[in-house]
Amino acid sequence: MPEIKVVGDIRSGKYQPTLTGNAIVDAALIDHFCHQLASTLHLAPHQVTAEHHWNQTLRPQNIYIIEDRIWNASRTPGKHPNVLTVPATDLQRGRITAIGQRLAALLTQSTTH
Repeated sequence: MPEIKVVGDIRSGKYQPTLTGNAIVDAALIDHFCHQLASTLHLAPHQVTAEHHWNQTLRPQNIYIIEDRIWNASRTPGKHPNVLTVPATDLQRGRITAIGQRLAALLTQSTTH
């Protein structure tokens, strides 16, 4: 089972912090989003983690859920099979319905290959 990395803020460079302007609040919001996602999809809590220091490297064994603006400004925007994008408002409000469905489909697909 792949590890799922949630990138909603990056604590250095031009992406910091993305969601609210407060690194502590952003970390709490992203952690809440990770917990909601893990709980809804019945995943181990350690399987869905925040990645606050993402160096824009995509590892094929991981699935990345990346805030839209960060992904569009990254070195590697476009379609990647292990990248799902999410609006900042979903991260802020802990809304996981849409991304949860997409992630469930991706997880199902990865276990059948």
